[in-house]
Amino acid sequence: MKKLKLSCISACLVLFMVASCGKDHSKQIARTWTVSDIEASTTLQDSVKTKMLSNSQMVFTKDGQYTANGGIGTDQGSYTLDKDGKSLSTMSDAGKGNQVYTIDKLTDDKLVLKNSGNTITCVAKN
Repeated sequence: MKKLKLSCISACLVLFMVASCGKDHSKQIARTWTVSDIEASTTLQDSVKTKMLSNSQMVFTKDGQYTANGGIGTDQGSYTLDKDGKSLSTMSDAGKGNQVYTIDKLTDDKLVLKNSGNTITCVAKN
């Protein structure tokens, strides 16, 4: 009986450690991101792409709000992440419509979002 209790306690400790080691994606995304590249589903002229990248940034806050501005346009609203950190949903307050992005990559330094054949690559702003 003591071996069974010890085994159960050990298993619980291991599960707790594994669960607590998971990334908190909301903390990772909550920062200011500079848009460094845009790949569109249609071919963009270099001058258009340069203008879109000019001073473009996206800001996600810890309280679930976002703003986007610069050559990519201006938008603001709220956002949610799924529990696995693989999907980002935005709800625009500026009439831009709601979007769902697949998070292709999210690290402390890089964010890659995909939507409808378009890819937005961002780097964390220091």
